[in-house]
Amino acid sequence: MALKPPFYGHPAAMPWQRTPITAVIIGFAVLVALATDQGRGELSLWLYIINPMTGEQDVWRWLSPAFLHFGWLHLVFNCLWLFAVGRLIEWRSGSVFILVFLVSAIAANSLQWFMGDWRFGGLSGVVYGVVGYVWLWDRLRADKYAVPPVYLGISLFFLLIGFANLDGVLGVNMANGAHLGGLLGGLAVALVHALVEKR
Repeated sequence: MALKPPFYGHPAAMPWQRTPITAVIIGFAVLVALATDQGRGELSLWLYIINPMTGEQDVWRWLSPAFLHFGWLHLVFNCLWLFAVGRLIEWRSGSVFILVFLVSAIAANSLQWFMGDWRFGGLSGVVYGVVGYVWLWDRLRADKYAVPPVYLGISLFFLLIGFANLDGVLGVNMANGAHLGGLLGGLAVALVHALVEKR
């Protein structure tokens, strides 16, 4: 996977035409939020990891919860992280970004479901995946993304809050398994990719 040089400018200075995949993901998530009335509409039943009426699990359901959001703040927060960090990966390689997106989304959804929850959604698992990817890449490679370590620190802080059952204090209900699964997925892709590039 040939990589372009890293982008070191402000995210707002990065032209959108160079990161069309991120734009499509964000745009699709917005459309889903509108079509599902932010997770309250009947269409949401088609996006959960299982069909809550039948218990069936269609193939697309391993990925579709990533696009389901339960409030505009939830959606905007996730999209801002993709805008600031995810685009850095796509700038260098669209195929690598797609791989990080798919692995972290499926890992996030799978772990959250394994922990006994089916009513969840959001791109936050992918956000943890892209943050984990760039963090580990920067520690394994010289061609760094130069993302501030505080990005991972913030992510881990919210992860700890969730697993400590303190998310209710903030007035939110975090999908802790999805966050952890996405982070592990992003770390795994970074490790394998760095080893492949080294060889």
